[in-house]
Amino acid sequence: MESNTLQSGTTLQGKSYTYTIRKVLGQGTFGITYLATTKVKVAGALGSLETTMQVAIKEFFMRDINGREENTVTTGSQGGVYANYKKKFAREAENLSKLDHPHIVKVLEYFEANNTVYYAMEYVEGGNLDAYITQHNGLPEAECVKYARQIGSALSYMHAHKMLHLDLKPGNIMLRPNKDAVLIDFGLSKQYNENGEPESSTSVGSGTPGYAPLE
Repeated sequence: MESNTLQSGTTLQGKSYTYTIRKVLGQGTFGITYLATTKVKVAGALGSLETTMQVAIKEFFMRDINGREENTVTTGSQGGVYANYKKKFAREAENLSKLDHPHIVKVLEYFEANNTVYYAMEYVEGGNLDAYITQHNGLPEAECVKYARQIGSALSYMHAHKMLHLDLKPGNIMLRPNKDAVLIDFGLSKQYNENGEPESSTSVGSGTPGYAPLE
């Protein structure tokens, strides 16, 4: 996997921030997620200071189609397929950046570089719900109800904004240090119009077996 990922120390220039890649957090069918750092200015009544913060960066990268020459993402005879999905990914990243809910990961910005699209988001460092359930050999009813309500609230908010997640599973739910749940990984998400018809999407069939409906 490492040969097709950006190396530690690589710099990415976003629209508003400059990011330095630190390590790979994970890779799926449609993207690679990295831990990165960026410097931000914090203003106060008496002045401002610069601080370094950790963020997660999602890179659009189709595992079965793309390669890499240095930092640039490459594609072969299926370049038209890649360009089409990249456009959809960019649109969905833009839509995600407009969502503001306490249980949906917050997006800082999206940008294009290296012949692909990236979006930078908050880094939730508490681990995912799947690992948490395994670690504790199951969870008590009250805790399950808490997470169901939090993620249910996030999904209701998305649906009110005509957006579907389409890859809902414990592995795509992160836990903050205070154990609040945060929905992540919108790689399969899609918008729908007033008639309930999809406006943009990756393939629904790419969902996770056991969680994605067969139809």
